[in-house]
Amino acid sequence: MSTDFEDNEEEQLRPEDDKIDWKEYAQQEDQALRPLDGKDYIALFVASLQTIFLPLIILVIVLFAVNFWLQIAAG
Repeated sequence: MSTDFEDNEEEQLRPEDDKIDWKEYAQQEDQALRPLDGKDYIALFVASLQTIFLPLIILVIVLFAVNFWLQIAAG
């Protein structure tokens, strides 16, 4: 019985692979990380708020719309 793992054991190299300069990618790993600025921390904070609270804000807006519609329907 053959599995996908056995089929992929022998990777076939493409002609383009010989032209890639892999030293460039190895040097990127050796580069030191830049320290984050205040703007970076603010951007991360805003992005986390959007990710966490956006569904809650949408839920609140939908609930207010349903409440408004029910009040109009009740007359």
